[in-house]
Amino acid sequence: MNSNSYKTEIEKTGVIGFVPSGNSMWPILKNRGQSVIVVKKTEKLKKYDAALYIRKDGTTVLHRVMEPTDYGYIICGDSQFTLEKVYEDQVIGVMKGFYQGKKYIECTDKKYVKRVENWYKRKTLRKIRLKFFFLRVRVVNKLKKIFGKTKKDSGKING
Repeated sequence: MNSNSYKTEIEKTGVIGFVPSGNSMWPILKNRGQSVIVVKKTEKLKKYDAALYIRKDGTTVLHRVMEPTDYGYIICGDSQFTLEKVYEDQVIGVMKGFYQGKKYIECTDKKYVKRVENWYKRKTLRKIRLKFFFLRVRVVNKLKKIFGKTKKDSGKING
């Protein structure tokens, strides 16, 4: 689905569901690991909301609000440290919840909220966990290049 499709669908129905790809929201959301439910933005987003927005280059991104501002938001992926300035008119929705397997987790769930808050409060621990995570990703990718796809990967469809 391209950026215009996301925007059109959310404007038409008020809600969309999709499986995000990439590691920028790890560890809260895993690469192609959960289906997320995003609803149309109806009010100013709050700190730690997951905003669905369209970058100037047309890329659709789901990242976390670090700080609401007068013009929009300061936003960052959970596994990133680079802050991004996002204007109000770029935001098309906010994550309402996600499926972890068959279990639906609402973004207002106390355990989820606490997990997100703890992830951002512990900056040093966060940096260490991210270094090990991305090292593991690089090693696994190198091994796949050397040995080819594993039996486990053979049924996967790339998006």
